[in-house]
Amino acid sequence: MMFKPMKYPQKVTLWMVAIFCLVFLGMAFFFPLGFKLRLEIWTDVLLKGFGFYYLLFGLFAVLILLVFVFSKWGKIQLGSDKVEYGWFSWVAMLYSTGMGAGLLLRAVQEPVYYFQNPPRESDLSQTGFALEYSFFHWGLTPWAFYGLFGLLMAYIMYIKKEKALSSSILPSAYQNSPTGVLMNVLTIICTLLGVVAALGLGGRQFLQAIGYVNGFDTEPLQAIYVVILISFLATGSALLGLSKGIRNLSNFNIGLATLLLLLVVSFGIQRSVNFEFFGILGTYLYEFIPMSLNLGKFEVSQDFLKGWTYFYWAFWLAWAPFTGIFIARVSKGRSIREFVLAVLIIPALGTFLWFTAFGQNAFQLLNTRQANWQDFESIYTGIFMFLDYFPLAALTKIMTLVLVFTFLITSVDSAIFVLSMFSDGGNPEPAKRFRWAWGIMIGLFTIGLMLIGKEDLLESVSQLLIVFALPFSLMFLGMVVYFIRLLFWKKTTI
Repeated sequence: MMFKPMKYPQKVTLWMVAIFCLVFLGMAFFFPLGFKLRLEIWTDVLLKGFGFYYLLFGLFAVLILLVFVFSKWGKIQLGSDKVEYGWFSWVAMLYSTGMGAGLLLRAVQEPVYYFQNPPRESDLSQTGFALEYSFFHWGLTPWAFYGLFGLLMAYIMYIKKEKALSSSILPSAYQNSPTGVLMNVLTIICTLLGVVAALGLGGRQFLQAIGYVNGFDTEPLQAIYVVILISFLATGSALLGLSKGIRNLSNFNIGLATLLLLLVVSFGIQRSVNFEFFGILGTYLYEFIPMSLNLGKFEVSQDFLKGWTYFYWAFWLAWAPFTGIFIARVSKGRSIREFVLAVLIIPALGTFLWFTAFGQNAFQLLNTRQANWQDFESIYTGIFMFLDYFPLAALTKIMTLVLVFTFLITSVDSAIFVLSMFSDGGNPEPAKRFRWAWGIMIGLFTIGLMLIGKEDLLESVSQLLIVFALPFSLMFLGMVVYFIRLLFWKKTTI
């Protein structure tokens, strides 16, 4: 049975998103405690019923992308046009958008947490096991979520030659149906929540880092001023467009982050990323499937899954819409094989080197009793306390502050650009009025989320992501199944 097309699908989409925004902000401002309690209840119910589904979906995303790489479909070009961006700018943009300030939030804190609190027994050394779990949470799975959604959108934009909307994967007769409109609404809402969560956490880190570096105390809600500033600058970058704004800032980010990594490797106690890295990487790849399914001797507790793996998988899923479509937007002319390998392998390897350099040096500080693990337990100040133990601390802390700030801008500006594409009917160069509107809305949403969470910002963020990532993931899975059906079952030539 065919759905009757809506007369004004774009207006209906925007009105539905606007209603959601108003309801959300109203609950955030007027009923913060009650809304937070509801989030806790919903989160607990969803994790009990669908936690294992997140694990399955993560493994499926990695495996299906590898199938595309080694199948005949890997040779297919994503459009007949020439490649728009060189390798460095291409990787810099997708990496800045996909991870950004999160790597600075967790560079020291997360490996040290696993070092002090290993989730299970392992044949690896204590240091190796801590790094393996950092690799697991930040490696192939998040980039598979991004890459798989990006591949779907690249197929829509460059092969099917449709508008850059989730609903465009459907046959033409269904794109403006209620189902198609709901797909677009859900994608926009999930994108909004994902970037709001990242901006709230990153703004809080930036504020506390400034307080730590300059020796004064800060209040959590003072981060609202940081959020306003970042939203304003990100909107300006989005208004400049991809080539003038987002690309240049992404290149700067990757250059400065590489310099910081080299300084840590050069001046740290561990003078280089040693041969243990390759052993840890090999073990991670060998154990990836049972870890992903939480099976047998690789099983960890439900508390650990709820606090870490489920949260991360929900977070990456929430970021998949805007990261995926942004990656698709800058990948015109690449082959499917080149696209998947670049999105799945290169960023993951960069992340592994990052965690190894920071993690091994932190472990050495702990083993030699030069530092206490409590020095590194905060996601907001841990990396700055870590840098105090090494030469050129004043320089490296300033570099880190700059990176937190600019990585946040690149994450937000790309989200503004993508949300504007969705709102402008899938236009790859959306009107500037949409970029202004989304820059303001992202700032307001982030402030609302911070008012809900206050001291428990991270808890509120994780709950919100888990709730909204589930319906999006179901839609995402349906899109993937339909895409596979087009390629394999119908023998469709793409």
